[in-house]
Amino acid sequence: SRVFSVKKEMPSALKAVIVIPNVHMSTNHSRGALPKKYSKEEAVYNLSRSSLLSALLFAGNYDMLRVASKDKFHQDIRMKNLPELFEVQRIALENGALMSTLSGSGSSFFSMTYADDAERVKRALEAAFGFFRVEIMSFDNDGLICQKS
Repeated sequence: SRVFSVKKEMPSALKAVIVIPNVHMSTNHSRGALPKKYSKEEAVYNLSRSSLLSALLFAGNYDMLRVASKDKFHQDIRMKNLPELFEVQRIALENGALMSTLSGSGSSFFSMTYADDAERVKRALEAAFGFFRVEIMSFDNDGLICQKS
């Protein structure tokens, strides 16, 4: 099948604050905990949020990212494997993160912030979770670049 995409450059005014727990979450185990079926309401909820998320990023309107990043498919179920992640999310949002969400199946946690807020979010997370690694990262707008030899 064919993949279709539209590229959006992420501005340097945005940063990623990544929490990397010292606990590994198995993707297979996390996947096995997910329901086999979802309701129409859950599917509509997630589809509407992902559409809103894309629209906000393309518009450069970040104020509603917290709403757009909500999920009813997997996040809460997977986060129960490492309950500290609920607190990671709360602290990130209370300290200025625009959005805060599980990264893939976990255990890493992704928060998007304005560059000016990134250090504050990082410090708050480090204060609460000194045993987790917390990193501020820039977005990579180039992706994988293969050089021909």
